[in-house]
Amino acid sequence: MSTIDDSSSAVFVETHTRHLLLVTQSLFFFALAWCLILNHSATAENDGISFYGVHHETVALLIEGYAVVFVGLWRTSIHFRAADVAAQTWLCLRAIAILLFILLATPYNRGAFLNWTHMIAGVLGALFQLEVALQLVHEGRSFRTVIGLVVLLIGGLIAAASLPDWHFEYPLQGEIVFQVGFGCRRRDFNAPFERRTDQIRIWRLPNARAKTPARNLT
Repeated sequence: MSTIDDSSSAVFVETHTRHLLLVTQSLFFFALAWCLILNHSATAENDGISFYGVHHETVALLIEGYAVVFVGLWRTSIHFRAADVAAQTWLCLRAIAILLFILLATPYNRGAFLNWTHMIAGVLGALFQLEVALQLVHEGRSFRTVIGLVVLLIGGLIAAASLPDWHFEYPLQGEIVFQVGFGCRRRDFNAPFERRTDQIRIWRLPNARAKTPARNLT
């Protein structure tokens, strides 16, 4: 395969992944925004995004939103694995995707066991998202990537501070900011593919030179 073919393939995968994430993340935030329109009560603000997974008017919307996110994350993990991205990154993406449905399957208002299971799944999902964000910063650091990470961390801190019972009740706002911080890093997901394209070009260049026939100087 030629350098052009390899590079074109990497660019195609990069473009496909970028478009896939754009569509799935846009659909998720649309579903979340619609949930907020339908119910933005004090209970929703106190219980966070999970409230929309138990409220009868918004359950279907949240399931659809999580389903499209699952597809986007899982497909991205497949591309990451093919691009030889660090295993912990694409494994984290798959873990996040699976945990979304664990969150839906464990309504927090149906007893202590489901509540604790739901809480643990949510914390693990946030930690995996943070790990992916840090890996993407490592792949390609820029002002945009750092800002995205800062937004994610601010949202995470607000949500975490809302867990204890000390009358700081902003979990919904914190979770939304956290997801915005993770979602706005869509372009950062291209860094592994850009690195792979550069590696292909560097690796192919010596081979191309070696195959270049020598001039007949006589």
